[in-house]
Amino acid sequence: MTEPLRLERPQLLTELACERIREAIVSGELQLGAQVSEAQLAARLGVSKTPVREALLRLKNDGLVEIHPQRGTFVFRLTPAQVGQLCSYRAMVETAALREAFAADAAGLQREWSRCVAEMRKAERARDLRALARIDMDFHWQLFAHCRDEYLCAGYEVVRSQLVALRHRSPIANAVASHQVLVDALAAGDVERAGALLREHVLENEPRYRAACGGA
Repeated sequence: MTEPLRLERPQLLTELACERIREAIVSGELQLGAQVSEAQLAARLGVSKTPVREALLRLKNDGLVEIHPQRGTFVFRLTPAQVGQLCSYRAMVETAALREAFAADAAGLQREWSRCVAEMRKAERARDLRALARIDMDFHWQLFAHCRDEYLCAGYEVVRSQLVALRHRSPIANAVASHQVLVDALAAGDVERAGALLREHVLENEPRYRAACGGA
């Protein structure tokens, strides 16, 4: 008989610490570039330093913190050049995923994009910026949810966590309009126009992301 599966408490604490620290970074509770202390985080979370240390290592892999020996651990912050690279990379990966998703399940992508825009419209009316950031991320994630290329999906995961954090710090004023044009192009079956609009839409984020990181 196989041994029953048991939930290890240290592992559970690491998971909880990781999600709470991630939330603090994404929401802005922890500022970009701010130094974080294992001891202070452990005290705030009511746990020992061990799960916090493990959580920070996981968040480093997600690009949310930087760990510098002899200096300490810091919330990520991108230089203007890095912001430009991030946006260019994102535009490349998303437009490629759009073509793959269109070929694999255009109807499904159309349905989910329309749902996201409807939710955006409600959030805009309510002036709920946190909801807008979440829905915006969902809209773009649908490209990968309907894409069968595992390498493209893995490529997006490299920057996904940083994008979530930057989106929450730089909400767009015209969320519905800027996404509705993408839905309309997809509905018309014009994947080339949709791709061009998507690339333009992604690259327009660069000034806001630079500002969020404290760059000019």
